This record gives sequence, C-alpha cells and structure tokens, in this order.
Amino acid sequence: MPVILFSNFAVSNSEYTNMKFVDRIKEQEVLQAALESNVSNFIVIYGRRRLGKSTLIRRVLKKGDTYFEASLSEKTTQIGLLARTIALDYPGFDKPVYSDWEDILMAFNFRCKENATLVLDEFPYLVQKDTALPSTLQRFLDRRITGVDELRCNIIICGSSQRMMHGLLKGSEPLYGRADHIFILRPVMLPWWREIINTTAKELVEEYSVWGGVPQYWSQRERYNSLEDAIQGLILDETGTLYDEPARLFLDEVSDIAPYSSIMLAVGSGKQKYSNISDALGKTTAELAKPMKHLTEMSFLRKEVPFGENPSKTKKILYRIEDPFLAFYYRFIEPNKSVIALGRGNIAKKHIEDGFNVHVAEVWERLCQLAVSGSEVEGHTWGIASRWWGKAPIFVDGKKTPVGNEELEFDVVAEDLYDKNTILVGECKWTAADYADRLLEKLKKKVSIAPFAQGKNVIYVLFLREKPLSGSQNCKVILPEEVASLLYR
Repeated sequence: MPVILFSNFAVSNSEYTNMKFVDRIKEQEVLQAALESNVSNFIVIYGRRRLGKSTLIRRVLKKGDTYFEASLSEKTTQIGLLARTIALDYPGFDKPVYSDWEDILMAFNFRCKENATLVLDEFPYLVQKDTALPSTLQRFLDRRITGVDELRCNIIICGSSQRMMHGLLKGSEPLYGRADHIFILRPVMLPWWREIINTTAKELVEEYSVWGGVPQYWSQRERYNSLEDAIQGLILDETGTLYDEPARLFLDEVSDIAPYSSIMLAVGSGKQKYSNISDALGKTTAELAKPMKHLTEMSFLRKEVPFGENPSKTKKILYRIEDPFLAFYYRFIEPNKSVIALGRGNIAKKHIEDGFNVHVAEVWERLCQLAVSGSEVEGHTWGIASRWWGKAPIFVDGKKTPVGNEELEFDVVAEDLYDKNTILVGECKWTAADYADRLLEKLKKKVSIAPFAQGKNVIYVLFLREKPLSGSQNCKVILPEEVASLLYR
C-alpha cells in the first residue's frame, strides 16, 4: 500500500539560522572561549560536507579575523587570494609578493590585531597543491613552544575530507599533537529538529528517514510544501541539488568513487553480508577491504553484530548504511537513475511510494536502539542497544536433543549497565496500530527460546508508530514522541 507523504512543513528563513545550530551549542561555546583566551590556539574542524562547519566558524569570528575558503587553484594563486582577503581588514597587505605559505603566515602574525584568528577553510585543497604545507604550519605553530617570535594569532583549519583531515593528525604526521581543540562535526540527531519544525513526532521520523541529520538538506527541504514535493524537486529531478549528492561526498574523500558507490548500492539493495557484497560486485573480499574500511571510518556504513557478540572475534557481521539520506538514495534513486534520465521519474516515484514504510521502519529501528542506549527506561539505565539474530534450538517435550533450529531476530536488545542479569528486549513496528498484548505474546514466545535471554530478568518494550489498540498492556510502550525525548541529550 503506498504511503501518503505529509504536507504540513513550514519554517521561516530567520528560524533556520537557529535550526542549523540547535545541536552545535557546546561546540560554539568551546570555540568562542578558545578564541577569546589570552593564548594562541590551533583548532581543527572537520566533518562531511553540508554539516554547517563554515557557518559555525563564521558565528564566532570578530572584526580583524580573516576567513579564507580555499579552492583547487595552484599554490601561488591561493597565496595571492589569501593576501587579498586579509587586505580587506588590513589595507595594503596584498601589496608585497609572498613567495610561500610561511611568508604569508608570518606576515599575518606580525600585522594582525592581538588574538586575531586566521581561518583556512577547505584546508585539504591547499594540501593537494602543496604537500609541504602541514610541515610549514608545524614550524609556524612550534614558535609557541620555542618562544621565538611568539604567535599573536589563532589558526583554524577546516575541511570536508574526513580521511585527509584525520590523516593530518596521525602520530607520524607534522601536525600530530599540535591541535589545542579538535571538532569532528557529525549529523544532527532527530530531536533537535523537532524544536523548530511544526509537525508530529511520527511525521518527523518520516522526514528524518529522508534527510537524516544534515542541516543543508533540511534547509533545502523547507522550500517545498510537502515531503513528496521536496523529494521530487531535490532528488528525483536530474537538476535537483541532491540528485548527485553521494558522488560529491565521495569525491571529497577519493579520486575513484566507483568502488564506493557500487558497495553502497549493493548494501542499499539488501546485500548486507561481506560475501554477498563481494558476489554482487564480482570482486574478491581483498579487493573490497580498503573501500569497505574507508566507508565504515567515514560513518557511511556501520558494522552490525548480534547483541553479546565480540565485534573483533565474531564472523556474524552485517553492513548497514548508517546515514538515512544515503540509505534512501541507494534504495530508491541510484537503482532508478536510468529511467529518471529517460524522463520516467514516475517509475522511481512509484518505487518510493511502495517501499517508503519499509525504509522508515529500518530508520525507526535504529532510532529506537540509539534512544535506549545510555538512557533510563523502566527504572534501569541501559548499555549500548543493538539487534540480535541467530538460531535457537527447538526441543520436543521429554527429549534432550533438539529436533531442529528456529531463526530468530530481535530489534532492540540491551543490558542493564549495573545488573548484568537484566536485559531489555524490544520489538519495533512502523505499521498501523495493533494490539499490544498480541505483539507482547509473540515477543515473549521468541524470548523464551532465545539463547541470550536464558536465566535473565527480561524487561519487555514495544516501540510503535501509533498507540496500540485496546487491550491489556503488560509492558512498556514507547511511541515516536518518547523516542525523540530519549534522544534529546
């Protein structure tokens, strides 16, 4: 049955200023304090594109600070452009010709106001054109240690290439140990959006299942009157700003995006085991090892292991697309690009309508796991929640040898942080209202034979899209509103 995408969503432009930074309060406070201190600071900020890194920085800059956004121009061109940018606050700064990065950095340090800040945004672009720049910056920063020509300014470097920015800080690299603060910006979780979006918690989950936690995606979404219209205009149209978004994300990280996109498509199409991904792509596991590792490190993919299993030892590993937008894209858009190019976007649209609730259900399951993790529910504080899947032996009365096995799956399983004998077992449903007692009965029946639950005190929880139908409720029922509240940390 096709899903009806809701249409009540409106946010003013003035509200969006706050929307982008509702979950950047701590970062902004720490950054502000660092830049206002009496000592120079070297600050590193990175995270995937469109998370609001540049806007965060601009919010804390003051008069006399310089913000420079790099491009892929040659080294001498970039130095010249930086000099012109600095000259906007320091007239005449661009008159001399600066031969290298050290010259212009030292000149800024000499000329700038006390405690001024120099921002080098998209720093990886600069490094691509001059691989010696990190070493140059190291020598510049080390003047703080030697006391020679003590630094008067703060330096911020920022970038969207997660792999390169992380790599610059490794133990063998020149900038290792130099950063006073490192900010890794991550997507904004669901509850922060509900503060400024006039909609129900249920509809918020549906929206989040498409846009994830990326501020720029929500900014573009708010131009449309409905979720359906936004999907059509931004993703289903070849001219849409998010139509080729994954390719742009991958190009920030690697030059050859084909293996990365192919892996994401395979996982988005339901191939979750390493061997299945390998078979689908016609590649050996060795050939896939590097891109799979990178995708996991960048939080585009996540490894999933059954509750109670040791991640470093178990072979029961599944791969899931972590980001809701990318999961949506590789489920519905990438497989239909050929028909979209032929002007048959209606086919892709029908694909979305038919499968939307299934997609939302998977996002809902993940949100429920995150909501339980570290939260207090039913008087217990729970550890990291995850799924469990596996086989349970089936016994016949009077026999000690199992007659077979039953495949079981549980959506949410967590252990009490302080009482290892107590576990939470939850069932997630994103369907029309059902009877809670009937769902609970089914859940208890599965738990009774689940290996991980034997001898445990079990707390049962139902995570439901809507209030259950009438009937006895002998367990905790959690709806989208409460999930959002639990995630609000």
